[in-house]
Amino acid sequence: MAFNARGKQPVAALLLLASVCAQASQDDPQATPETAQASAVTATSQVADASKSSSPDPNNPSDPNNPRDPNDPLDPNEPALASTADAAGTSAPEAKTAATDEGASEAAAAAAAAATANTATQDQPAAAAAQTMTMAQVIALLQAQQKDLEEQKSLLQAQTTEIKNLKAELDVLRAPPPSRDEELVAKAETATQPLSQDKLAETSESPEDQAAREERKEEGKDAVARAQSDDPTRDLLNEFPGAWRLPGTDAALAIGGYVKTTVVYNFDPLEIRDRFIVGSIPVEDRADIEAQSSITASQSRLNFDLREPTEFGLLRAFIEGDFASDNDTFRLRHAFGQWKKVLAGKTWSSFVDTQATPEEVDFEGLNGRINVRQSQIRIMPTIGQNYEFQLSLEDPNPQIENGKGVTRAPDLVTSGRFVINDRLHVKVGLMGRQIRGQADLSLGGGLEKEYGWGATVSGRFMTPRLGGRDSILFQINAGNGIGRYVNDLSSVGNFDGIFSPEGELKLFDITSGYVSYQHWWKGSIRSNFTFGAVEVDNPSFVEGDAYKRTLRFSSNIFWMPTPRIDIGAEYLWGNRQNENGDNDDATQIQLAARYRF
Repeated sequence: MAFNARGKQPVAALLLLASVCAQASQDDPQATPETAQASAVTATSQVADASKSSSPDPNNPSDPNNPRDPNDPLDPNEPALASTADAAGTSAPEAKTAATDEGASEAAAAAAAAATANTATQDQPAAAAAQTMTMAQVIALLQAQQKDLEEQKSLLQAQTTEIKNLKAELDVLRAPPPSRDEELVAKAETATQPLSQDKLAETSESPEDQAAREERKEEGKDAVARAQSDDPTRDLLNEFPGAWRLPGTDAALAIGGYVKTTVVYNFDPLEIRDRFIVGSIPVEDRADIEAQSSITASQSRLNFDLREPTEFGLLRAFIEGDFASDNDTFRLRHAFGQWKKVLAGKTWSSFVDTQATPEEVDFEGLNGRINVRQSQIRIMPTIGQNYEFQLSLEDPNPQIENGKGVTRAPDLVTSGRFVINDRLHVKVGLMGRQIRGQADLSLGGGLEKEYGWGATVSGRFMTPRLGGRDSILFQINAGNGIGRYVNDLSSVGNFDGIFSPEGELKLFDITSGYVSYQHWWKGSIRSNFTFGAVEVDNPSFVEGDAYKRTLRFSSNIFWMPTPRIDIGAEYLWGNRQNENGDNDDATQIQLAARYRF
């Protein structure tokens, strides 16, 4: 079939449109050959109509679509069209229209076939995919994957919660068992009592808030108990919070201590200005001594605690010091090794009851309490939770007036701590010691020895009727030649024995003790009211200005805003009496802030 050039433009447009439809069928994942063919036929019809409407009018020379020369009856460019028209016996316009329609139909058919073939050949994978997976199936697949992700997320959250619970259980197992005093505190707090405003507020708290409050309260109790006892030997070997594992070993190391700043204001003269030593109160010639005050941080402490499990059990090494020596230099307080119930090194004497020590701001502490740290070898057997025994051989280091102490045999100390009931614990201690001394050359320089003894009874008695957490602490000490074990006499010095003018060694008979009442006001605010006394029975040959008796009273208030911080203020009064009856007193105020780490 032949057609002239005037039919090429619509045919080309038709082919182009068919190609576009074919391409669209490729882009449509749900297209089928039938839909593609139908689209091509529709487009072809529209182009054919457009072609008819745009055919040139041969009778109108001004038609812009008519390329013929109006002056030439037969355009030499259209010989085929003229011959076809004459042969058919029709007019030229009818022949051209028929040719155009026929060419358009054939082009449309060809375009539809091409679109169908193109869709069938090029879109076979897409069609197969469309047949095997519809849009609904894709959505269902995505929803299934989303469900799997949600299940995995829930499983991960459950595992995280389980890990947290296991960690909490592990912390509980690592925590030291509460002492009887702490158990009594808990029982006293939960006893049936009229609800206060604080209790009424607690009942409206959520379980999470109540748990957090109780945790803070327990941390505060533990911090107060640790601050009062100040005894590292009582730390359980399985209690080791905040320790770091040492690389390449099974050992762990913890660093602790506190920073303490104290402001001391003296109203009366004292020989040592940064603490309250009652025995240092001057009794005579006070007019020449000026009262002084101080601000110091030398009481700050630093300690290192190393623990390592071995095939023989858990081994421990502990060392601690402060800066309370001359010119703020480092001073050793504790240095010992511990294996199970065996201890060797320097720490509190077995004669000391750290669980019955009142809480004070004053660094010196009570005048009448047993207070000495020294090198020793100790065993600490226990029977159940209510009976604890200590047996130790300790460095005697005798202190002799007008002579020099000689160390030959260790002090033998034995003590037992008994929990009578939930409200009372009592510690009883006995000591035997040999005191050797060499007299000054002015007294002949002879070497003498005497045997001394000592006994102590101390404890803590909980008083829930006075207050839910209130308690009374007490201690009574007596002995012959135990001056170095009594706090005030140890600070003054040389009260184990004295040489007579004849060169004989005489021991001092000593009695001391204290009683203290601790009252909790609200939350972590508490106060301590303490009275202590020391009495020395001097040999008849001592001079009149010798130490005879001291009395000491203190009252304080502490506030613990967080378990690591203590802020306290304390008022102190003391009186010293000499052998001849002369006496004088002194007053002091202290303020302190302590941060534990």
